Amino acid sequence: MLDQDLIRKWLDEGTINHAQAEKMRADLEEYKKEHRSKKQIIAFSTIGAILIGIGAILFVASNWEKIGDTVKVLLLAGSTVGIHYTGHRLKYENRKYPRLGSALLLLSALLFGASLFLIAQIYNINANNSTLVLVWLLGVFPLIYGYRSAPIAGLCSLLFYLWIGILYGERTDLNKLINIWDLYLVSGIALYFTGILHGLAENVKHAEKTFEFMGLQAVLFALFIHTFNLGGYKVEKVVPVIYAFLGILILAVLCLERFRSKLTGFQVDAGMAVISFLVAGITLTAVYSPLSEKTYTGLFNIIFLGFLILLLYAGYNTENIGIINTAMFWFIPLIFARYFDFFWELLPRSFFFILGGLVLLAISVVLERKRRELKVRFAGVRQ
Repeated sequence: MLDQDLIRKWLDEGTINHAQAEKMRADLEEYKKEHRSKKQIIAFSTIGAILIGIGAILFVASNWEKIGDTVKVLLLAGSTVGIHYTGHRLKYENRKYPRLGSALLLLSALLFGASLFLIAQIYNINANNSTLVLVWLLGVFPLIYGYRSAPIAGLCSLLFYLWIGILYGERTDLNKLINIWDLYLVSGIALYFTGILHGLAENVKHAEKTFEFMGLQAVLFALFIHTFNLGGYKVEKVVPVIYAFLGILILAVLCLERFRSKLTGFQVDAGMAVISFLVAGITLTAVYSPLSEKTYTGLFNIIFLGFLILLLYAGYNTENIGIINTAMFWFIPLIFARYFDFFWELLPRSFFFILGGLVLLAISVVLERKRRELKVRFAGVRQ
């Protein structure tokens, strides 16, 4: 997308004349206004739909004892189907309000899950179990492709992580096999790889960025947790095999020329493969030659910091402000956590908090200023 600096450059070089430059500036300004308007419509539609859903759920909950079981089920199922039908009609049949239709389709996916749990309560089924979350996930998953919906892909990603967490609490055998943070790290890498695969085909490419973003956040979160001293680090033999297998899958896609040409985030993809192999090596030592907890903590700190630097480098090279924002966001908790680790016992408490606050404020100002500079330099009015 062109910006004012590019138009000025073309004008100075004589590529365009003043009349063409003014026309391009006018079109650019009109595009900006339209783009801002689209974002506002999407935001208001989504928030409005979610508020309606919350209101409907609260209405049913507040009158729970006064409504018969059959009426409850019909009300929950009917509202879900009705909102879904309205969203489909607005987006695909009427086509006058496609963004509102998308918001209502997302709302219907949320209401589907709420209805599952409320109906489970009606019939005295334990609502705090992973099976209901899995049913919710499987029920809305086809909508990602049927409606080419990135927001529903994001919802399914969250449900995937929620299902993993609840399942881990239910299954004691999983506790012996792998710790929860390694499980989330594996899941994040797997979800990111799913995003890579979606980028290889045009008909499912709409879900690529969502799956990659959600997978990346899970990987960063799990790596960040591993940077703390959490006690003995133990895993079973299958864990390093899983990490290595995921790394090989990602590497195989990156090495094939016919696939590599379709990928848009090669550097981050390669970084994810490196993370897989590095953690495979660490878990391998935990199985056959355990190291001290401080050594593992130090290794994960190095890996986490190195990965953030790689994200900054990749974002700068590909002019991807989203990747840069992600890296800068995770730098803050890393610096904050290590500040507590190193200076909590060394400084008086009042001086510790004053100095820490000043340091964090300075870092936030520098990062925000740099982020804005990069955003202007890279994107201009990039969507």
